[in-house]
Amino acid sequence: MEFKYYDKSWLPAIKGAFLIIFGIISMSQILGSIRSLASLFIALIGMIGIILISSGIMFRKSRFRIWSIISGIINILFCLVLAIKIEAPREVIGWILLLWIIFQAISEIIEAGILIYLKNAFAALFILNALLTGLFGYFLSVVMGNFTPQAVFYLGVIALTFGLANELSVRMVKLGEKVYLNFEN
Repeated sequence: MEFKYYDKSWLPAIKGAFLIIFGIISMSQILGSIRSLASLFIALIGMIGIILISSGIMFRKSRFRIWSIISGIINILFCLVLAIKIEAPREVIGWILLLWIIFQAISEIIEAGILIYLKNAFAALFILNALLTGLFGYFLSVVMGNFTPQAVFYLGVIALTFGLANELSVRMVKLGEKVYLNFEN
Protein backbone atom coordinates (compact mmCIF):
# COMPACT_ATOMS: atom_id res chain seq x y z
CA MET A 1 0.00 0.00 0.00
CA GLU A 2 1.42 3.29 -1.01
CA PHE A 3 -0.33 6.45 0.07
CA LYS A 4 0.64 9.69 1.76
CA TYR A 5 -1.45 9.65 4.93
CA TYR A 6 -2.61 6.14 5.53
CA ASP A 7 0.65 4.30 5.30
CA LYS A 8 1.58 6.62 8.14
CA SER A 9 -1.61 6.38 10.15
CA TRP A 10 -0.28 8.64 12.88
CA LEU A 11 -0.86 11.71 10.66
CA PRO A 12 -4.66 11.46 10.46
CA ALA A 13 -4.66 10.28 14.08
CA ILE A 14 -2.87 13.48 15.17
CA LYS A 15 -5.10 15.60 12.95
CA GLY A 16 -8.18 13.85 14.32
CA ALA A 17 -7.07 14.32 17.93
CA PHE A 18 -6.41 18.01 17.28
CA LEU A 19 -9.85 18.48 15.72
CA ILE A 20 -11.56 16.62 18.56
CA ILE A 21 -9.83 18.86 21.13
CA PHE A 22 -10.62 21.95 19.06
CA GLY A 23 -14.25 20.84 18.71
CA ILE A 24 -14.63 20.32 22.46
CA ILE A 25 -13.03 23.71 23.18
CA SER A 26 -15.29 25.42 20.64
CA MET A 27 -18.46 23.73 21.88
CA SER A 28 -17.53 24.61 25.47
CA GLN A 29 -17.17 28.26 24.42
CA ILE A 30 -13.66 28.39 25.91
CA LEU A 31 -12.24 29.80 22.68
CA GLY A 32 -11.49 33.45 23.40
CA SER A 33 -10.80 35.10 20.07
CA ILE A 34 -9.91 34.57 16.46
CA ARG A 35 -6.24 34.89 17.46
CA SER A 36 -6.48 31.92 19.81
CA LEU A 37 -8.18 29.97 16.99
CA ALA A 38 -5.33 30.97 14.66
CA SER A 39 -2.74 29.91 17.26
CA LEU A 40 -4.27 26.44 17.42
CA PHE A 41 -4.18 26.18 13.65
CA ILE A 42 -0.58 27.41 13.46
CA ALA A 43 0.38 24.42 15.59
CA LEU A 44 -1.68 21.99 13.49
CA ILE A 45 -0.59 23.31 10.09
CA GLY A 46 3.08 23.43 11.12
CA MET A 47 2.94 19.92 12.51
CA ILE A 48 1.29 18.58 9.35
CA GLY A 49 3.89 20.34 7.19
CA ILE A 50 6.84 18.97 9.15
CA ILE A 51 5.42 15.46 9.19
CA LEU A 52 4.72 15.48 5.44
CA ILE A 53 8.18 16.78 4.57
CA SER A 54 9.97 14.37 6.89
CA SER A 55 7.90 11.38 5.78
CA GLY A 56 8.52 12.30 2.14
CA ILE A 57 12.25 12.35 2.83
CA MET A 58 12.27 9.19 4.96
CA PHE A 59 10.10 6.99 2.72
CA ARG A 60 12.24 7.06 -0.40
CA LYS A 61 10.55 4.05 -2.00
CA SER A 62 7.20 5.82 -2.25
CA ARG A 63 6.28 6.76 -5.83
CA PHE A 64 4.42 9.82 -4.57
CA ARG A 65 6.99 11.16 -2.11
CA ILE A 66 7.47 14.38 -4.12
CA TRP A 67 3.77 15.11 -3.67
CA SER A 68 4.16 14.59 0.07
CA ILE A 69 7.15 16.96 0.25
CA ILE A 70 5.46 19.66 -1.88
CA SER A 71 2.29 19.39 0.20
CA GLY A 72 4.38 19.71 3.36
CA ILE A 73 6.15 22.80 2.06
CA ILE A 74 2.83 24.44 1.19
CA ASN A 75 1.56 23.66 4.72
CA ILE A 76 4.70 25.23 6.23
CA LEU A 77 4.16 28.34 4.08
CA PHE A 78 0.57 28.62 5.34
CA CYS A 79 1.85 28.19 8.91
CA LEU A 80 4.41 30.97 8.46
CA VAL A 81 1.94 33.36 6.82
CA LEU A 82 -0.58 32.74 9.60
CA ALA A 83 2.10 33.25 12.27
CA ILE A 84 3.21 36.51 10.65
CA LYS A 85 -0.39 37.75 10.33
CA ILE A 86 -1.50 36.72 13.85
CA GLU A 87 -2.09 40.37 14.81
CA ALA A 88 -3.96 41.12 11.57
CA PRO A 89 -7.70 41.85 11.53
CA ARG A 90 -10.10 38.95 11.93
CA GLU A 91 -10.97 38.92 8.23
CA VAL A 92 -7.33 38.46 7.18
CA ILE A 93 -6.83 35.55 9.57
CA GLY A 94 -10.11 34.04 8.41
CA TRP A 95 -9.09 34.24 4.76
CA ILE A 96 -5.73 32.60 5.44
CA LEU A 97 -7.47 29.75 7.28
CA LEU A 98 -10.06 29.41 4.52
CA LEU A 99 -7.36 29.26 1.84
CA TRP A 100 -5.55 26.57 3.83
CA ILE A 101 -8.80 24.62 4.20
CA ILE A 102 -9.41 24.87 0.45
CA PHE A 103 -5.86 23.62 -0.14
CA GLN A 104 -6.52 20.71 2.24
CA ALA A 105 -9.74 19.78 0.43
CA ILE A 106 -8.00 19.89 -2.96
CA SER A 107 -5.10 17.87 -1.53
CA GLU A 108 -7.49 15.22 -0.26
CA ILE A 109 -9.21 15.04 -3.66
CA ILE A 110 -5.79 14.59 -5.30
CA GLU A 111 -5.01 11.83 -2.78
CA ALA A 112 -8.33 10.17 -3.64
CA GLY A 113 -7.39 10.37 -7.33
CA ILE A 114 -4.03 8.75 -6.61
CA LEU A 115 -5.75 5.96 -4.69
CA ILE A 116 -8.33 5.48 -7.44
CA TYR A 117 -5.44 5.23 -9.92
CA LEU A 118 -3.87 2.58 -7.65
CA LYS A 119 -7.27 0.82 -7.49
CA ASN A 120 -7.37 1.28 -3.73
CA ALA A 121 -10.79 1.46 -2.08
CA PHE A 122 -9.49 3.76 0.65
CA ALA A 123 -10.01 6.60 -1.83
CA ALA A 124 -13.50 6.84 -0.34
CA LEU A 125 -11.97 7.97 2.96
CA PHE A 126 -10.21 10.84 1.22
CA ILE A 127 -13.40 11.85 -0.53
CA LEU A 128 -15.16 11.83 2.84
CA ASN A 129 -12.36 13.93 4.34
CA ALA A 130 -12.54 16.39 1.42
CA LEU A 131 -16.30 16.80 1.97
CA LEU A 132 -15.86 17.27 5.71
CA THR A 133 -13.03 19.73 5.10
CA GLY A 134 -15.31 21.72 2.80
CA LEU A 135 -18.06 21.68 5.41
CA PHE A 136 -15.60 22.84 8.06
CA GLY A 137 -14.49 25.64 5.73
CA TYR A 138 -18.09 26.69 5.18
CA PHE A 139 -18.78 26.91 8.90
CA LEU A 140 -15.52 28.74 9.45
CA SER A 141 -16.63 31.31 6.87
CA VAL A 142 -19.94 31.65 8.73
CA VAL A 143 -18.07 32.21 11.99
CA MET A 144 -15.86 34.83 10.31
CA GLY A 145 -18.93 36.77 9.24
CA ASN A 146 -20.76 36.35 12.52
CA PHE A 147 -18.52 35.54 15.49
CA THR A 148 -21.34 34.49 17.82
CA PRO A 149 -21.27 31.73 20.45
CA GLN A 150 -23.77 29.72 18.41
CA ALA A 151 -21.64 29.89 15.25
CA VAL A 152 -18.52 28.87 17.20
CA PHE A 153 -20.51 25.97 18.71
CA TYR A 154 -21.50 24.72 15.24
CA LEU A 155 -17.89 25.02 14.08
CA GLY A 156 -16.95 22.90 17.10
CA VAL A 157 -19.54 20.25 16.18
CA ILE A 158 -18.10 20.02 12.65
CA ALA A 159 -14.53 19.88 14.02
CA LEU A 160 -15.51 17.13 16.47
CA THR A 161 -17.23 15.16 13.70
CA PHE A 162 -14.27 15.62 11.37
CA GLY A 163 -11.85 14.57 14.14
CA LEU A 164 -13.86 11.45 14.91
CA ALA A 165 -14.01 10.61 11.18
CA ASN A 166 -10.21 10.87 11.01
CA GLU A 167 -9.80 8.61 14.05
CA LEU A 168 -12.26 6.06 12.66
CA SER A 169 -10.57 6.10 9.26
CA VAL A 170 -7.25 5.30 10.93
CA ARG A 171 -8.87 2.33 12.66
CA MET A 172 -10.47 1.19 9.38
CA VAL A 173 -7.16 1.37 7.53
CA LYS A 174 -5.33 -0.56 10.25
CA LEU A 175 -8.03 -3.21 10.16
CA GLY A 176 -7.91 -3.22 6.34
CA GLU A 177 -4.13 -3.64 6.40
CA LYS A 178 -4.45 -6.63 8.74
CA VAL A 179 -7.07 -8.22 6.52
CA TYR A 180 -4.99 -7.43 3.40
CA LEU A 181 -1.79 -8.86 4.94
CA ASN A 182 -3.60 -11.99 6.15
CA PHE A 183 -5.18 -12.43 2.73
CA GLU A 184 -1.77 -12.15 1.03
CA ASN A 185 -0.26 -14.87 3.27
